[in-house]
Amino acid sequence: MQSIDRVVFNTPTVSVGAFRCPVNHPSFRDSGPTQRHIVVFPRTGVWIRHAGSRPFAADPAVVSIYNAGQEYTRAPMHPEGDRCDWFGLSDDMARDVARTADRRAPVDSRRPFRFQYAESDARLYCRQRILFDRLVAGSADSFEVEEEVLTIVSSVLRRASCERALPARLSKAHRELAQHARAELVRDATIPMSLSAFASRIGVSPWHLCRVFRAATGLSLHAFRLELRLRLALERLENPSVDLSRLAHELGFSSHSHFTAAMRGRLGRTPSGFRSALSGAGRSGSKGVEAGRRAGVLRLSSTPFDVLRLARPHGRASV
Repeated sequence: MQSIDRVVFNTPTVSVGAFRCPVNHPSFRDSGPTQRHIVVFPRTGVWIRHAGSRPFAADPAVVSIYNAGQEYTRAPMHPEGDRCDWFGLSDDMARDVARTADRRAPVDSRRPFRFQYAESDARLYCRQRILFDRLVAGSADSFEVEEEVLTIVSSVLRRASCERALPARLSKAHRELAQHARAELVRDATIPMSLSAFASRIGVSPWHLCRVFRAATGLSLHAFRLELRLRLALERLENPSVDLSRLAHELGFSSHSHFTAAMRGRLGRTPSGFRSALSGAGRSGSKGVEAGRRAGVLRLSSTPFDVLRLARPHGRASV
């Protein structure tokens, strides 16, 4: 069986890897505790539940954060399962970075990262993605990579520590509603739909959904879906022969020019510019993803409640 976890760069202090786990893989629900202190950039969406905590939607607009030895479980959200890239630090380096990025980070702790996740802005997502693809293509200098990984992890921890707390008036039900909406958007990010139809599918009024989602995420529903579409575009732009007009249509943009304007405005580069930056990098996990899509053995969940019933992890080693 093809390995679901692949290390693409490794030194005594820094490591980078790719995790590709289709929904029908035996380790999908529980791939074991993390071996490193890592930050994870999802390419698809899954429900993640750290042991003893509530589940959260780990989608492409989020960076998941783990201390070494963290036990967790996952539940499916997207038909391709869990596809993500991770950036890891050694114990000493993680503590060093955490102390400078987070003023409240515990000193000399085995768990220097205080947070489970942070929101990922477009430029940070692109920065890590270009670095990852350069590593896969073999075009990155080791000295540069180590420095860049430290910068990326520090940026994630700073974002996590500086993000405003949810307003006290935002109830548990409202937070769960926002998570539910995120999962639905991740699953159908490219499908055109009206706001009324989307809200009806979730079971609330359009205005209530808009208010709650913005209060919980700081983004409108439209802006969040746009972010998802642009991250999906980066997947496809790794192929140097992709037709940009067709790609724009498949992602739900009204035209090639709309696609170009959105990517330049949000990510600072045109689709053709990203294609040049990303082309040549290897793509892993396609066979496993296709197998998972064909098998369809796990029901995709748009709510976190199934995750709450998952058993405690057992201890297989993985990311």
